[in-house]
Amino acid sequence: MDVDLSRLPTGISGWLSLVNHALALGDLSEVDYLELKGSLSFDERQNRKRSAVVLSRTIIGMANRMPDLAEKHLSGSGVILVGIDQQKTLVGVEKVDAAVLHDSVGTYVGADGPQWDHQFIEHSDGLVLAIIVNAPQWGDRIHACRKDYTDDTSKLSVRDGEVYVRTPEKTRPATSHDLKQLECRRVKAPHTGARVSIEYSGAFDRISRDNVQELIESLVKSAADEMIEGIPASARSSSNLTGVRNILEPQLGNADRRTVDQFRADVKRWQDECQAAVESAKTEFLRQMLNHGTFEISNKSDRYLENVRARVKLRPNVTVLMVSDSAYCDHVDNHGRQFPVFQMMPDKPPHYGELKPYQLDYSTMNLPKANRAVPRLLTSNFHVEATSDSCIVSWYIGDLPPRTTARAKEKFSVFTDVDAREHFHDAASEKHESMPTEIGGTWSVTARAVDYVFRGAITVPCRQESGDLTLWSTGR
Repeated sequence: MDVDLSRLPTGISGWLSLVNHALALGDLSEVDYLELKGSLSFDERQNRKRSAVVLSRTIIGMANRMPDLAEKHLSGSGVILVGIDQQKTLVGVEKVDAAVLHDSVGTYVGADGPQWDHQFIEHSDGLVLAIIVNAPQWGDRIHACRKDYTDDTSKLSVRDGEVYVRTPEKTRPATSHDLKQLECRRVKAPHTGARVSIEYSGAFDRISRDNVQELIESLVKSAADEMIEGIPASARSSSNLTGVRNILEPQLGNADRRTVDQFRADVKRWQDECQAAVESAKTEFLRQMLNHGTFEISNKSDRYLENVRARVKLRPNVTVLMVSDSAYCDHVDNHGRQFPVFQMMPDKPPHYGELKPYQLDYSTMNLPKANRAVPRLLTSNFHVEATSDSCIVSWYIGDLPPRTTARAKEKFSVFTDVDAREHFHDAASEKHESMPTEIGGTWSVTARAVDYVFRGAITVPCRQESGDLTLWSTGR
């Protein structure tokens, strides 16, 4: 089976193909991304130290390659095959405990040095140990040896702080030119060392919009019934005496310039107008009555970030409402108080008996409405967009100093609507059981002079226990 040297092997067959490739070519197979080592022993302390140094030199050298050159072979990774000598012979290798191997090599490469892993390959001619060195990246630090070692017998030695590089022929100490190249690799990091994260300080609610609509409609109906029931009995009995209405009106204690039928019509018209306003009232109700949370962005590096912008993308069926996006400036404390739903509705008609004969009907005049708050001027730099496949929140943060966390001043209501999920059945128990316990999404952040897009995942937990919904009633 031909070996594909453009990517790192996968599966048993892929690794066997690479071993057979090395056996077929011997030392000719040794290039900047592939090295052959014969028999290395980890049984005794001295043998273990020497073998660790041999591997560490090559690991450091492969980690100090240039990313654009490394990515051409083995997906950018470097591989050391232990148990194959340069004479095309599989001499095999003893099985070594993973902890012993990593502790021995880690002494010389450092825990924060080059990242590497290992695996054993069972070949028909013997056992091979593969050391896999992670692909180098732009912005990686210059890797150096972390400890001295000298073996007078084999003349093998390394010095603490010594830098090694890998060439197609061998692993060797770095020259001044190599160090300059590695410095260029370091400063070419697209993110220039910055690390950013975004979290949501709060939770989402599971709600039912139908429940909110029923609540608002019941409050409107109760108010309408109250106005009709408030018509004096004397006015109701005289409502059929339209021919003598003008004679009787001055004698009625609750005289009104409207007939009872006209008043009933006004109440019915008000109910119809309220019905048209229910949808916006529902949104405003949820905006104010749900518990609020906000986003936090952290700069976990020493880099000063300027003109930072963030974007959070949540999954479909999630609604995010900005508290400041309200059309009513008379916000209320949503803890322990009934929401003033009629503030969002058309003005009620004056109760029967309040419009005296010859009194001006102020409700027909173009005057400011006493019970309606003045719309606010939006000053938030946040933007919420709902699409067919996601809900997106974006905002401008400004400068973000090193090692700081900025909490957005904007507050949000985040919820999922049980009535919007088409796959739910009508039965309440079935409907609730399938509701999510957390919602996930992704975030991205950009900053001026940083040619990189920071990305990550975000998770928002549910406020309710599994199967529960936040519901309201007129008694709440």
